Amino acid sequence: MEPLLKNQPIFSTCIMKTLLLLALLIPLLSNSNVVIPINTENFEIPFSVWDELNVFLEEASLTLPPTPVLLYEAKSLYEFNLLTGKPYSIGGVYKDFLIILQPINILKSKGIYEKILLHELLHWVLYNLDEKFQEGVIYWWLGEYEKPEVEVFLDNFNGNLSNFIISHWEN
Repeated sequence: MEPLLKNQPIFSTCIMKTLLLLALLIPLLSNSNVVIPINTENFEIPFSVWDELNVFLEEASLTLPPTPVLLYEAKSLYEFNLLTGKPYSIGGVYKDFLIILQPINILKSKGIYEKILLHELLHWVLYNLDEKFQEGVIYWWLGEYEKPEVEVFLDNFNGNLSNFIISHWEN
């Protein structure tokens, strides 16, 4: 058992590198701007998530990114932790056009699936927004005003979401 535990970070790094390679190759091959689910059967993004994402896009004067996002559903909480290094209190992670979610049935049983999915899709949409503002904008949009990141965002917010994003967009 000991050698397996020692190799877990290496195993996790290899899986993440493979998934990130896929995230980079598929856009080149597909030339599309859609969500590409991997490791999911009959996966559909709920209408309410698409609807809220579209409302955000309109308010922010943005379009979907040209690079599609890969969505990976972990098979277990253990695999989620292994892949992301995050505790079970985190429902999903976005990094470089890849979203890794806890098992969807677990997120649904907690009643947070749609919220977590929207949160991570908003990271995708805001991929070039200065990182110090991303979480604040997302939490603010989702109505989670008690988060400290929201205060950082609001301290710099000029009242116009589109102008704010344009002025803090990194090239």
